[in-house]
Amino acid sequence: MTIKRTGSILGAIVVLAIGVSLWLSVDQSSESTSLLVQNPTPVLKPAPANSSTPVLLPPRDVHPENDISIEAYFARFGGIAAVDLKSKKIREGVAAEIREEMVGTQVTWNGYVDRIADASSGEVTLVLKMTNGPAGLDTVLIRFPAALHDQLHAYENGHHVRVVAVYDKIMTLFPLLRGKSVERISAG
Repeated sequence: MTIKRTGSILGAIVVLAIGVSLWLSVDQSSESTSLLVQNPTPVLKPAPANSSTPVLLPPRDVHPENDISIEAYFARFGGIAAVDLKSKKIREGVAAEIREEMVGTQVTWNGYVDRIADASSGEVTLVLKMTNGPAGLDTVLIRFPAALHDQLHAYENGHHVRVVAVYDKIMTLFPLLRGKSVERISAG
């Protein structure tokens, strides 16, 4: 029993590592944005605490808000019931629900920083965990524009943050979001 359980955990960790590395290397600039409505006013975002100049992001997309919390998301769409252990992917029925209910919606999720990584496209990826501890299947990948590079790199593992992002898609097991803003809640 212990060997099977350890093997499943190791398999999940390997899938997490592969998913993160594949996603970090993908340049998403070629993705279609034809269904997005543009907001004509720029969005003002606060700069890091050690800077007095706010960061001005370009106009962003407008998306319907989804009030599901990160905890409710993983309770509903995550966990062993949602994963096909043979393919190590989300079951098609669950994936269809995610596409129908989540993709294209804006969420505000609180979580803990696992790490920050620079993408080849110049964007910055925040790996967000639902709980403060080792990363597992409750992990979200959020890509932010390069304008927030310095702010994001000021965060450390374990910092408690609030993220506003648009749910783009699910890859393997992990939600992939497009970040709009991030703020620190506490040290974690």
